[in-house]
Amino acid sequence: MKSIPCITRGFATALALAVPVAVAAQTAKPDCSMHEAHAASPADPAPAETRALHDHAATSATSQTQVHHDHAMSPYAGKEGSDVKALSAEELTAYREGTGMGLAKPAELNHYPGPRHVIDLGQELRLTDPQRVDLKAVFDRMHTAAVALGEQIVAKEKALDQAFASGLIDEEKLRALTTQIASLQAELRAAHLRAHLETKRVLTAQQVALYDSLRGYAAPAHS
Repeated sequence: MKSIPCITRGFATALALAVPVAVAAQTAKPDCSMHEAHAASPADPAPAETRALHDHAATSATSQTQVHHDHAMSPYAGKEGSDVKALSAEELTAYREGTGMGLAKPAELNHYPGPRHVIDLGQELRLTDPQRVDLKAVFDRMHTAAVALGEQIVAKEKALDQAFASGLIDEEKLRALTTQIASLQAELRAAHLRAHLETKRVLTAQQVALYDSLRGYAAPAHS
């Protein structure tokens, strides 16, 4: 058996040789160039990156909420306080002032001029004095009828609105009011179209053709 002092000296010698090797291994430059980048890169994103990701997520969530809100929003929002909810402000004005409202387009776009525009273009169309008198009479009849019918339509629409607002509407009342409104609207449209019929009778064929040209209506294509 070896003596204890010999064992101690052997252990000390082995330890002295092992320590420099371990230190060298820790301080040695790595063979892989990517290793340095991997070691230098933090495992977690930097605080600025984290904030950016959070802000982006919050913005996306807000945008999605806004899109959903816009999709759900009714185009009627804001009109709850109107006395006649079925009619816009422009429609109310048109009914009460007896304007055309596009009701006579089948006539206007098929070579049946309207009295108001013919009178306005009187100089270009070279209207005679008798023609001007006749056209003014046509317009006055149409305008008087249109204003009266327009006021009745507004009144009936208001009654329909109030019937729903009060909760007293029923099938019978609904049918009566809507039938009355439809009948008045038919009369109003007929009044406008009738004025176009009467206007064409006052004009010559040349004046009608010139009216169409002045108004920018294209001549019909011939086959």
